[in-house]
Amino acid sequence: MRISGLKRSAVVATGIILAGIHAMSIGDTAVPVNLALHRPSSSSSNENDDHSTAKANDGNPESSWHADDEPEGVPDWWQVDLGKPSDVATCEITWPYDGMNYRYRVEGSADQKKWSVLSDQTQTKSRAAVQRLDLPNARGIRFVRITITGFDSGCLAGISEVKVFSSAQAHP
Repeated sequence: MRISGLKRSAVVATGIILAGIHAMSIGDTAVPVNLALHRPSSSSSNENDDHSTAKANDGNPESSWHADDEPEGVPDWWQVDLGKPSDVATCEITWPYDGMNYRYRVEGSADQKKWSVLSDQTQTKSRAAVQRLDLPNARGIRFVRITITGFDSGCLAGISEVKVFSSAQAHP
């Protein structure tokens, strides 16, 4: 296996962790790297240890972060620290329930103090479990926060997986 075109981020290749890799190619195929994968995360709350914040960016769409359901009616959020500022091009969110509507907002920040809305999906009608968002103006983003503002009856505030890709990478 040939690996080339390495930049900064994190990748696991045949049991070796290559710290700081942003994009790579195997042979002649570009492989985009999920900047959020296994990065430190936090949230407004956790339902329990089985649904901790780390479950939303662990690379396993079968696990998920769930917010505590108390207090009701308060928007819940989940965020990830990408480690350093990046020009972010795409965010892909996998929701725990297919066929249900989640309303949310994706924000970005360089310092966790000043936040910019990267995508406002608070009025979306989408029921797709996987939602890919293009973020054309997300420059110098270190922190990505997803705030869940509403959802269908019968589901809960939670995220199965978040993937973030930089604009320096080919889209997956």
